[in-house]
Amino acid sequence: MLKRILSAVIAVSLVMGMCSCSHSSSSEPSPGQPDSSFAEPTEPDVPIKPDPVPQGDVIDLTSDLQFTPMPNDHSKTYDAEFIKGIGGFSTELFKNTVKGDLSNGEKNTLVSPASVAFALGMTENGAGGKTLEQMQNVLCKGVDTDKFNENMKRWMSRSLTLQSENSRLDFANAVWVNNKGGITPTQQFAKACKEMYNASVFRSEFNDKTAADINNWVSQKTNGMIPSIIDGFEGNEASCLLNCAAFDAKWIKPYEEDQIKQNEKFTNAKGEEVKCTMLESVESDYIENGSATGFVKRYNGKYSFMAVLPNEDKSIGDFVSALDFDELSELYASRKQNVDVYAKLPQFKFDYNTELGNTLKNMGMSDAFSAGADFSNMFENAQMKIDRVLHKTHIELDAQGTKAAAATAVTNRNMAMQKEDPKTVHLDRPFVFAIMDTELGVPVFIGTVCDPTVQ
Repeated sequence: MLKRILSAVIAVSLVMGMCSCSHSSSSEPSPGQPDSSFAEPTEPDVPIKPDPVPQGDVIDLTSDLQFTPMPNDHSKTYDAEFIKGIGGFSTELFKNTVKGDLSNGEKNTLVSPASVAFALGMTENGAGGKTLEQMQNVLCKGVDTDKFNENMKRWMSRSLTLQSENSRLDFANAVWVNNKGGITPTQQFAKACKEMYNASVFRSEFNDKTAADINNWVSQKTNGMIPSIIDGFEGNEASCLLNCAAFDAKWIKPYEEDQIKQNEKFTNAKGEEVKCTMLESVESDYIENGSATGFVKRYNGKYSFMAVLPNEDKSIGDFVSALDFDELSELYASRKQNVDVYAKLPQFKFDYNTELGNTLKNMGMSDAFSAGADFSNMFENAQMKIDRVLHKTHIELDAQGTKAAAATAVTNRNMAMQKEDPKTVHLDRPFVFAIMDTELGVPVFIGTVCDPTVQ
C-alpha cells in the first residue's frame, strides 16, 4: 500500500511521460523554482466574488470584507521555511494515517494535506497560548501564524492563476457559526478567515437544514465528487470550519487504446492476485534510491503524478513509516531525466474517509482537543475545543487524466541528460502515490493503492 502511495506522489511531482511510442523531453523545476516552460495565465486583477449566502436565516458576518488575490510575482521564490514546514506536516499526516489504516487491515489511503492545512490554518487564527504553540509546531514548524497565513494565501492565489481547460486545482473555504447561545466570532478571527483564506463566516442555527447547506456547499465545491462531509449536528457544536480542494487535469498525452490493457495481474497487500486495467507507456523521468524505484508523469499545467514502488523486500508499511519529507523531496529532485522508463500504472478509483483527531493528537496537537484548549482569539464569549476533524477524499485515475477531491471539516465544541539504459517500473503491487505541486514541491494529495479493484 505504501509503495502505491509513494509511486503516486512521485508521479505527481515529475513531468508526464509521453505515449508508449515517444516521451517528453521537457523537465520540471526544482521545488520552489518557477517552470519557465509553462506560460502562466494572467492573474485576476479584481477581488474574487464571495459565495452567495445560503437561503434562509443565515447571516454573512464578513459581508463588508473581501479577499484580494496576491499577484504572482516570479521574482520571488517561495518561503523556504514554509515549504519545509508544510512538507513535513504533509508526510507526517500521511504516515500517521497509513499507520492507522494498516492496524485496521490494509486498504487504499488518500489524504489531502493541503485541505487539512487550510482548515486547520483558519482554526489556528483563533488559538492562543500552548494550544497555538502546538498547532504552529504541527502545521508548519518554525513559521508563525502571520507568515503561515501569507503563504497559504499565496498558494490559494497562485492556484487561481494556473486554471486552464485541461488543468485546475480549486480551493474553497468557509466558516459556519452556531447562532444558538449568542456565540460571537472575534473581529480579528473573522478578518483573517476572509482576507487570508477567502472564507465567509456564516451565522446560522445548527440544525438539519444547516447540515444540508454545508453538504451542498461541499458537493458544489468538489464537483460532486464528495457529496457530503457531515451527518448532522448534536446540538452543542459552536462552529464548523471547512475546506474543499478539487483537482482535475488531463495527461499531456492521454493513453492510446493499444496502451490500455485489460485483466492484468496485480498482487495486493494481502499477497492475493487480482485483475485490473493497466495503462502502459514509456516515461522519461526515472526515480531510484536504495529502497524504491518510480517514475514521474506530467499533466497539463504545473502538476505531475509521481509514483514510488518500494523494493520487493520492503512492505508498504515499513516503507511509509520510514519516509520523511527530506526523502520525498530528494526522490523528486534527484530524478533522472531523459531515461526510457517502461511503465505500467493501474487504473483506479476509490473513496476514502477518516477522522483525524487521534492522528493530530499523536502528531503533537493534543491541547486543541482537550478541555484546556485555548481558542480565546476565535470567539469573544465562549470557551472552545476542537471536537472532530473530518476528512473525505476521492480519486479517479484513468487513460485521460486524474480527478481528485478532498473536504475537511473542523468542528469546535463549546468547550536534459544522456540516456541511460531503459528502466522498468510495473506498479503491480501496493504502491504510494501523490499529486504534487511541482513549484512548491509539496503534495496536494498523497495516498496508497493496496488493491486497485477496491472502490
